[in-house]
Amino acid sequence: MQRDIAQRALLAVVAAVVLWSASSLFVRAAESDALVFTTYRLWFALPPLLVIVMFRARRGHATSFRPPEVSTPRWLLLLLGAGFFFVSGAATAFIAFGLTRLLDVTLIGALQPVLIIAFAVAFLGETVPAGHLVRAAFAIGGTIFVALVASSSGTWSLRGDLVAVLSLVLNAGWFLYGRVLRTNFVIDPFAFMLGTLTSAAVIMTPVALLTHGDLSISHRGLFFAACTMVSGTTAHVLMVWAHRYVPTSLSSPLLLGEPPLVAAGAWVFFGEAVTGLEMLGSAVVVGSLWGLVRSPELEEVEEPAPDPAPPA
Repeated sequence: MQRDIAQRALLAVVAAVVLWSASSLFVRAAESDALVFTTYRLWFALPPLLVIVMFRARRGHATSFRPPEVSTPRWLLLLLGAGFFFVSGAATAFIAFGLTRLLDVTLIGALQPVLIIAFAVAFLGETVPAGHLVRAAFAIGGTIFVALVASSSGTWSLRGDLVAVLSLVLNAGWFLYGRVLRTNFVIDPFAFMLGTLTSAAVIMTPVALLTHGDLSISHRGLFFAACTMVSGTTAHVLMVWAHRYVPTSLSSPLLLGEPPLVAAGAWVFFGEAVTGLEMLGSAVVVGSLWGLVRSPELEEVEEPAPDPAPPA
């Protein structure tokens, strides 16, 4: 029985990777202002998350929206911090998807384990074998190589790649911030995500209004915002469930399937052909990160409080 559950959990991780890859394609296909698009994507996610939390409450799960030992004002401030990291990481990723090649954005985002392990070394006292440093160097170097090779393409943009780097940092910040909260406070992960996305939507709405003037969006953009909500939120829920049965050393390598899936989708739907050199560089990046995501240092950061993977 336990083996069957573990196999279903691995399938859930694979499904989440496919859904997050689809989300990247949906964002590009929307052809909408990234901040307005992000605003709708966030508000659309709240009703289904609320239904999930209410359903879990009826099933007897502890779904408190606030840890009992934390005052309401303090918890609201902490959720605002979580919402800031979540929405800033998501919005900058969506902006990057519209500015440069999808392969570049996903490869840069895949470097998150490098930042997480650096955090583990700096703040958790972990020691890193020399082999990890070599893998990290190859992963970063391979990503830079792919970007340089792609620079002759009409869809490549240095600005877009730099925004993707900013998104990488912010998403790593969300990952670590969420782990700190989940480690220090006992709260249902779905209730936590609902609170985070609510605060993210509250933050994003006035920002979009100030920068765009209004929240107008085309029917096409609205459709793909709904598609992104369905795929992204479903992927988050699958990962939350799967992390109960699958160790990080098994689930994290599967997440590295996103760059090739997105590259294939970008080629099929948007004509972003990948050259042999880009495929070689991407293989170096994914191969280097494979060793990093299976490292005990990453397990140390993730194990105490499994949460959804970075936002999409």
